[in-house]
Amino acid sequence: MGQIRDDVLALTRQATAGKSESALMAAIDKPWRAEALYDKTLEARNAATKPTATPRFTGYVELGSGRLAVIDGYEYQAGDSLEGGGYKVLAVSPDKVTLESLANGQKLELPYDGQESQGR
Repeated sequence: MGQIRDDVLALTRQATAGKSESALMAAIDKPWRAEALYDKTLEARNAATKPTATPRFTGYVELGSGRLAVIDGYEYQAGDSLEGGGYKVLAVSPDKVTLESLANGQKLELPYDGQESQGR
């Protein structure tokens, strides 16, 4: 790691640096204040997290043989894990998405809840 830092510093000294870049490079070798560091443990993303709310299936796209579901604003296909953990997408169809809980394997079916369904 020291060699990489030395190489970066050498390249940076050769480049024309502005005031902000110069201050940043000067601060690299100085010790950091302990208050600047986050000292809490981070939960592993792959740990079986408990979702706080039931996801919403609000969009569907079919491209050739591929099917995408829009769940909580993100696009997923079968086999994907939901952003934030908690579920894996098992199946996607125009009117429902089947999810599997990563915590206990329980299946959850989400009915389509997009704009078109609001008028029904």
